[in-house]
Amino acid sequence: MNIVAHQLLSYQIPDIQLGNVLGEIVRGKGYQNYPQSIATGILLHRHIDSFTDSHPIVKETTSIFHQSYGKFAPIITDVIYDYFLIKNWHLFWDEDFELFKKSCYDLVQCTEILFPKKLDTILNSLIEDDWFEKYSTYEGIEWTLHHLTKKSKFNQSIADMGNSIKEIYLQEKKIERHFLEFFPQLQIFCKEFIIKLMPEYDILIQQNNAHRL
Repeated sequence: MNIVAHQLLSYQIPDIQLGNVLGEIVRGKGYQNYPQSIATGILLHRHIDSFTDSHPIVKETTSIFHQSYGKFAPIITDVIYDYFLIKNWHLFWDEDFELFKKSCYDLVQCTEILFPKKLDTILNSLIEDDWFEKYSTYEGIEWTLHHLTKKSKFNQSIADMGNSIKEIYLQEKKIERHFLEFFPQLQIFCKEFIIKLMPEYDILIQQNNAHRL
């Protein structure tokens, strides 16, 4: 899953949200250098990714792009699943998407001193290029995948992922059906994972739209 989903699945618990961002770069036992609440967010990030990558429904979506994009097909799936999350936002979160986006951006900006320098480029681009908005349109998805291709150190050996927008358009109903079947399962998994590590967050999760599970 991509950044919008990672933030939603943090249930607006700031430390979990911060840890979920740090999960992009913190490797191995590095999570042990952080307070337990932030470490939980880092571990949640990893478990979201592993749960998603190994799920048969997600693999079915990824297979659509495998022939043309090989091992980069899961990247396309991650990005397009954020598109369908935003498209179906009302099914998964009560707060308006624009308000949710603003709260995520505000959190990143007011806590940027806590993030390692290597995240600067990502976080600056997140806000300046308005990634959350990009993921809400086909044009933005195409732009995102094109730029991910350019940034890849293997970009000479893969087709421009932005071109997958044609396949996405043709297979939209099928991919959306996959997403709508998969995402509620991921929500339940994340809720149980957080509460297992931080039982005190149970009430917060229940308050923050967990009734949709």
